[in-house]
Amino acid sequence: MRFSVPAADRSKVVAICTSLCYNYKIIKEKGPLLFAAQAAGRAGIVLGTVAAAVLAAVYPMFVIRVEYTGDLIDGVAETVERSGVCEWTFLPGLDCEALERELLALDGVAFAAVTRRGTRVYVDVRAERHEDGILGIPAGNVTAKVSASVTRVIVRQGTAEVSYGDIVREGDVLIGAYVISGEEKVPCAADGEVYGLVSRTYTRFFPDTVLEKRFGRVERVSRISFGGRVPETPESPFENCIVETEAVRNGFLLGYTLYTFTFREVLVRESENTLSAEEMEKEASLDAVGGLPPGAEILSVTARTRKTDGGTVVTVAVQTEERID
Repeated sequence: MRFSVPAADRSKVVAICTSLCYNYKIIKEKGPLLFAAQAAGRAGIVLGTVAAAVLAAVYPMFVIRVEYTGDLIDGVAETVERSGVCEWTFLPGLDCEALERELLALDGVAFAAVTRRGTRVYVDVRAERHEDGILGIPAGNVTAKVSASVTRVIVRQGTAEVSYGDIVREGDVLIGAYVISGEEKVPCAADGEVYGLVSRTYTRFFPDTVLEKRFGRVERVSRISFGGRVPETPESPFENCIVETEAVRNGFLLGYTLYTFTFREVLVRESENTLSAEEMEKEASLDAVGGLPPGAEILSVTARTRKTDGGTVVTVAVQTEERID
């Protein structure tokens, strides 16, 4: 049989069961007073619970970090620190409005905002602007830099003057520097992105015979010069060559400069163009693709060859989608 009794009657029940020689077992004891008594017997748990509660209550009163945004103005950081706002400082209360008034009193400060979020304080200040007169409204249009067929128009400011499928030429207006208010055009800055299909043609000529150059023999001639005068270049020992000049200054005792002239023989010979039509088309296509503007997405590349006097002409047509503004 299982039963429960109030904690105050525990000793009575135990005495009755003992006197009647009953076998009994206390399964569980519970209640707020009992829990407090058991917890009081564990000093570590009590101290830990108290420390955690104190830390949870006190930690948000500390300033762990101060972050500055906006313009760099002399005296702002010093003013904030004088008000007691420093990293790892115990600061239960912060009058943000009073600190903002102090910052606005500094020379050159036009705007100040101080915000506290938890253990961080954010300070945002803006400097005064000293432009004379009235600030003018930009009136420049966004124009096309290449001929293309429009595919996308993204307008951030202004009014789109083109739409999908329109053919535009270099210099045409893509986004007008105005907005419509009723029946009136109000000037504003024009800004946005316009994309289009752009077709380019690249031509490369491959001669039937090509000149191959390579270096042959090397000879060096040295000359000593006193007084800083550059000696004349010696006569070349080769029919075709390139000349490299090197000067080394020696300032010990009698100063002089040692000039070394290096002659490298250049050998030239004619050879036949052994590239196939496919290889020439591949080389020309790589040159055409390598000259595309950054960000251009290649849609198609086609190449064709045409035999002419003295060589082969390769024409490559490349179509891309890219920004045209």
